[in-house]
Amino acid sequence: MSASMSHSIPVLLIEPKEALAQRFQDVLAKSFSALPTPQVVSSLQEGLNYLGNRKVAVVLADLVLPDRTGPDAVRLLRTAAPSSAVVAFTETGDMALLLEAVQAGAHETLPNVLLSPPEFTFAIQSALIRVSSSKMPTEVSQPCFPSAVSPTSLPKLAHDLNNVLTSINGFTDILLTRLPTDEAPHRCAEQIKDACDRAAILVRDLGSF
Repeated sequence: MSASMSHSIPVLLIEPKEALAQRFQDVLAKSFSALPTPQVVSSLQEGLNYLGNRKVAVVLADLVLPDRTGPDAVRLLRTAAPSSAVVAFTETGDMALLLEAVQAGAHETLPNVLLSPPEFTFAIQSALIRVSSSKMPTEVSQPCFPSAVSPTSLPKLAHDLNNVLTSINGFTDILLTRLPTDEAPHRCAEQIKDACDRAAILVRDLGSF
């Protein structure tokens, strides 16, 4: 993706504090000069109502809202806008809450709300790449099984693969809690986590054959 976003990409900001909402609008304007003014709402319900009638590319959501807090908000947003990139943040910098947001499906989190335009640009583009790479085709062709693998053995194979993924996920969660969020190794661990999530979908599909 290029360094600047297309003017056609809409953004929804869910933030009840006017000063903080204005800060995000300012950094958006500095980071993406061609971006239209984002739609700003002050509660999760307003955001869900907006998403029910319109499609947006990016949802910026405060994790502490008057009507919902934490990962529950992320799950509802992912359900309402499955094709949107969800970027979660909290003004307090609560790392535990941010990790819960990642586990709930946030494509990116902001460790603080005082990011420079380059940092903010990177976060938004990372979220857009992740939501794009997570999209699965709606139609698949009839699977062709290698001679060494019979269809009847697939459930056991899926079970064994799922056990391996569970182990990788567990160790990745440990890494995410211990690595500084502003360093490259933390983002590498996030990529491992995202890859495990995508692999889990494939394993689930494999087990359904």
